[in-house]
Amino acid sequence: MMIASQPVAHQGLSEQDVLERRASGQSNAIDRQLSRSYTQILRENVFTFIHNVMFLLGVALIVLGRWSDALVTVGVILFNVVVSVVQEIRAKQMLDRLALLNRPTATVMREGREQTMDPGEIVVDDLLIVHAGDQIAVDGEIVGDGRIDVDESLLTGESELIPKQAGDPVYSGSFCVNGKALYQAQNVGQKSVAASMSSGARAFRRVLTPLQQQINMIIRILLLVALYFLLMFSIVTLADLLTEADEAFDLVQIVKVSVVIVGLVPSGVFADGVSGYSHAVHVA
Repeated sequence: MMIASQPVAHQGLSEQDVLERRASGQSNAIDRQLSRSYTQILRENVFTFIHNVMFLLGVALIVLGRWSDALVTVGVILFNVVVSVVQEIRAKQMLDRLALLNRPTATVMREGREQTMDPGEIVVDDLLIVHAGDQIAVDGEIVGDGRIDVDESLLTGESELIPKQAGDPVYSGSFCVNGKALYQAQNVGQKSVAASMSSGARAFRRVLTPLQQQINMIIRILLLVALYFLLMFSIVTLADLLTEADEAFDLVQIVKVSVVIVGLVPSGVFADGVSGYSHAVHVA
């Protein structure tokens, strides 16, 4: 629901007007999740298809008392997981610091006084002052006698400066290159152009090189071959049990053979495949 009161004579909103708009959800406050959480980083690096298979293999080796084999099999995976997690945590911390350092401020006219504040404190109908070099904080419309030249290349790709005067719209994410003007906030928060564009641009993406993709494909093929041999062995074992009822069911022997079959997949290939996940990128 929009608030009826409007700023008068370019004096800006009163504190009461600001409180009313914040209470009705008309503020520019955005949940700025700068990057993935530590829990997400840990979960996505540890619980993968390849890791789950190798961890199960390691548990089977431990159950059989083959601690050295379990250490070799799982140790390589754990080492690469630690490296990947440390790299992504360091990248997250650097991205978060850069995002905070590059976050602009806004000059707002309230009750006839200019105030410099965080863009998250802007509300609908706020009057903002923009000078040469300032970034447009929210979508709005030029009011008063001011005139500016705006660079909207980040939004539209248009390299030419666009003149703006009273009644013309301005969009968040653009920059004032020349002049000075006053504009009234209209679309704030997720409704603004910059917020809607950046929400998709800041999404986390895993980007693997062609070589890493091929290695991961080889790993999956080898695992499928190993599982095929394991399935054939299980069928033969069950057939022997049905034909020779006096023979005892040797679970330990089955587990040992299963470990050997899955162990046919070289551990070095797993290491190369896991290292590929440490090269995921975060688009900021």
